[in-house]
Amino acid sequence: MKIGLLAGNRNLPLLFASQAKKNDLEIVGICFKGETNPEIVKLVDKSYWVDVGRLEEVVDIFKKENIKDCVMVGQISPWRIFRRRRWDDSILEVVKEADFRPHSIFSKIISALEKEGFRFLDSTYYLKDSLAHRGVMNKIEPGREVFSQIEWGLKIVSKYVELDVGQTLVVKNKAVVAIEALEGTDSTIRRAYKIAGKGCLVFKFSKKDQDLRFDVPVVGIDTLHLLRRIRAKALILEEGRVIILDKKKFLNLADRWEISIIGERKVN
Repeated sequence: MKIGLLAGNRNLPLLFASQAKKNDLEIVGICFKGETNPEIVKLVDKSYWVDVGRLEEVVDIFKKENIKDCVMVGQISPWRIFRRRRWDDSILEVVKEADFRPHSIFSKIISALEKEGFRFLDSTYYLKDSLAHRGVMNKIEPGREVFSQIEWGLKIVSKYVELDVGQTLVVKNKAVVAIEALEGTDSTIRRAYKIAGKGCLVFKFSKKDQDLRFDVPVVGIDTLHLLRRIRAKALILEEGRVIILDKKKFLNLADRWEISIIGERKVN
């Protein structure tokens, strides 16, 4: 099977490509200048480097390569949505009625590509083992006080993510310290630490209609290092909806640094 990979930034595209290759997929990578990790070229069969916003070029490449099935994995820096440098006329026409939320923009782009005959697959299909699972995922069992805060925080995060503002919530002693907007998870955590200091709990969840074809919440080792520095008590991730990069190493480090990693579901 041959697929086209639209590879965004950071390490999720690398994980996807490595797992897809284990399933004998032939991968044609669309790599974005200034965004995609150059290491991706070692994991795909063929790679093309394009500027963000060059929709016609992407279509031409996929047609030349006879691509039918596609995945979009990884983020594109939010500033590109606002500045729109070097975007071609095709993509500007596609997104002219979209607002500036990433979900709105990329939904329009995927719809346009589907009209060209391409089919987009769920980007978690080859990453099931990397998804958060229910319960305490490592050896650090939270105490009663932390579980009480988690129960309270779940009520807040379950409603907050449905507003389509962000995915990360930071709480301490049943107070909401910070919520994420476009600045990203790590910046939200740093802001919370400046306000509340050590001992925070961090939640990362997705909204109910999150489109897993292109918009999957992710946590990785860099975020875990940050949680260690701010001496966070726990990281609570939505079961089956958040990817943990390098999961085994992530959980082992969380054990060493005494941070509870917990999978939970939304509550009503």
